[in-house]
Amino acid sequence: MAAAQGLMYRVWFDNQSITNAAQDIIQISAAAGVPILIHSYKLTVVPTINSGIAQDVRAQLRWILRTAAGTGGTALTPSAVNARNTVAAAGTYTQLVTTVGTASTQEGAMFPSIVTPIDDDFGPYRRILVNAGKILSLNLETALGAAYSASFEAVVEEI
Repeated sequence: MAAAQGLMYRVWFDNQSITNAAQDIIQISAAAGVPILIHSYKLTVVPTINSGIAQDVRAQLRWILRTAAGTGGTALTPSAVNARNTVAAAGTYTQLVTTVGTASTQEGAMFPSIVTPIDDDFGPYRRILVNAGKILSLNLETALGAAYSASFEAVVEEI
């Protein structure tokens, strides 16, 4: 990972239920004057096991810029990557937003299997920028067909 220019944080949740509905897995709201770079993220979903075999389910995921924040989620408190960083994160991070905000621009899409972790470590030229005062969500566009337990972690940099 290239040297950070700003303050690095981990944003995560563990063993939470993704309901059987379209929703934002994570909503990242950059504070005024403080853009955010997403360095990496990992989404792990516990698959359904039938007769000892994990059942393949595809998650229709997309990164979406929003013009308004959604509601119905739970606020997350980021933790500093470096213990010497005692500055609270300026951005707002919300998990499992069930009533999504208004979409503006789609920034990327994927259709991965939930059998294996969905893991992306963005290189220096692929990092996702959330401009100051803007909102970006990792959106589950279509319901998974059932509720699943999931864990999520992202490494972000507030610059």
